[in-house]
Amino acid sequence: MLTHVAVWLASIVLWPTLIPVRQLIAEGFSTLAIVSLSTNLVLATRARMLERGLCGLDRLYVTHRTIGLVVALLVTTHFLLVPKSVGYVASKPWGYATISLVLTVVFIASAPRFPWRRLVPLRYQDWKLTHRFNGILVALAVTHSLLAHTYVKQSALLLVYVYGAATLGLLAWLYKELAFPRFGPFHSYKVATSRPLGGDVLEIVLASSSPVLSRTAGQFAFALFDGGPSREAHPFTVSSASTADLRFSIKASGDFTAQMQSGVPEGSTVTVEGPYGAFDYRRGGRRQLWVAGGIGITPFMAMAADLDAEASVVLVWSVHDEHEAVYERVLTRLAAEKPNLDFRVHLTKQQGHLDVGTLRLDAPLAGHSVFLCGPVPMRKALLRQLKSLGLPRSQVFFEEFRLR
Repeated sequence: MLTHVAVWLASIVLWPTLIPVRQLIAEGFSTLAIVSLSTNLVLATRARMLERGLCGLDRLYVTHRTIGLVVALLVTTHFLLVPKSVGYVASKPWGYATISLVLTVVFIASAPRFPWRRLVPLRYQDWKLTHRFNGILVALAVTHSLLAHTYVKQSALLLVYVYGAATLGLLAWLYKELAFPRFGPFHSYKVATSRPLGGDVLEIVLASSSPVLSRTAGQFAFALFDGGPSREAHPFTVSSASTADLRFSIKASGDFTAQMQSGVPEGSTVTVEGPYGAFDYRRGGRRQLWVAGGIGITPFMAMAADLDAEASVVLVWSVHDEHEAVYERVLTRLAAEKPNLDFRVHLTKQQGHLDVGTLRLDAPLAGHSVFLCGPVPMRKALLRQLKSLGLPRSQVFFEEFRLR
């Protein structure tokens, strides 16, 4: 936004105009919407450089979602401010089409996060489909801008800035739609084993004849199961060590994952895209507290297996009862092998909700880096506890696993 304002001010100084101020402000909003939409198209490529710059794909999606909501506000403000002409104008149909499609797409795309989600009961694949229209939105907005009598066409600086950003965004969109499916970071695997563990958790181990997926413990990947209930790729955290074959531990928490509980045919092909994410214990200090809730144990499974001697870790796994602690034996064995790993199970059925303030630690909590992974209500509650205990926010790490 600062760059946008700076470019506009420089343009008005270099290319003075008699266009009314209200129209210039309205045009400023519309051009910012074009640049923002184009930025979202670039973010949608999931380029590794962008993901690393934003510290994880989850942050990239949060940024993407925020920009989408801002665009809806910008386009609406532009429509309210711009002087309305009488009669037919070539740019009008394109403008009306743009604002209608923007508001519709944003309404649908944001439905899972807002009170109107019950009005738009979207499946994941339907929600994902709405994002494929973003390139059309930019094309409509640019066409509307080119046909209208705009100041942008009077300023060489704005011309290059706005339409250059739109061109970059549209190229990114074409790459994502046409080239990414063929040249993206895809890896082919076969299902080696598929077995239920109890607690509505299905464990799937994938094997590959080629070198295993290069990844950091705690990362996740998108998996498309040829033998699964859907032809859409879904994100799952890799719960195995970074040197082993891929293991996904899938909890029945939605339509797709519930249907998968019946198993996936062994030997069937799985296309894996990734890895993604920056949930890495190496970002923390020497003393660390890992808190998992339910299936949120998956990244810590990989991290515990890869834990080096530099960090001293207390891992607390909060589950409803012993039936849900499907990896208790594995983690207990790992803790016996690693003297710097202290593993504990917290049973909420017997002990109530987890309170980090009551945990017995070898050093004050303020000296720890805390990693959280679990249901959103649990994470929010723990964040409030940690804040009340004086732990700096910079020492708390978690991922926004709800990509929608």
